[in-house]
Amino acid sequence: MSVRGEVVRKIAKALLERSSKEKQELIKISQLLELLHRLYKEEKDFRGFILNPNIPKEKKLEFIKSLRERFSIGSKLDEVFDYMIEINAIPFINEIKRVYEHEVEKFLKISKALLVLTRKVDEDQVERIKKVIKEHTGKDYDFEVVEDPSLIGGFLLRTSSFVLDASVKRNLDSLLRG
Repeated sequence: MSVRGEVVRKIAKALLERSSKEKQELIKISQLLELLHRLYKEEKDFRGFILNPNIPKEKKLEFIKSLRERFSIGSKLDEVFDYMIEINAIPFINEIKRVYEHEVEKFLKISKALLVLTRKVDEDQVERIKKVIKEHTGKDYDFEVVEDPSLIGGFLLRTSSFVLDASVKRNLDSLLRG
């Protein structure tokens, strides 16, 4: 693993370790990281503020603390944000967010999954699919269910660790390829 990757992982784990570990706060931390990422990516003034070596680190930390407070997140994370500013890790905020979310999924033993169905189905059918997937994987998933009529039939399941394509479209594509 690269030095950058190690630093990203260290920061993500520190954010989790210093949180209250309550699900709501873990979600708020993810939202704060997303906001910091968007600000850094889209706002030239914010990026300049963070990267400017002439602006004291205390001012930068004060700004991030104000955002943290707006999200009602505990102050134990200030130490991590201070470290991020000290080593100039804000440019890696999107990677930090991605690794943090993975660590949270492991901690909560819940993974995110995208379930793509051909049409809207009732909640009972979705629950049956969820149950079968849990029985086969041994994991709980936080499902986002979307519709895609181009699948023709069946379903597509995407998680961070695998893709299960049980769609008619894939089967037809396989037949056409021989």
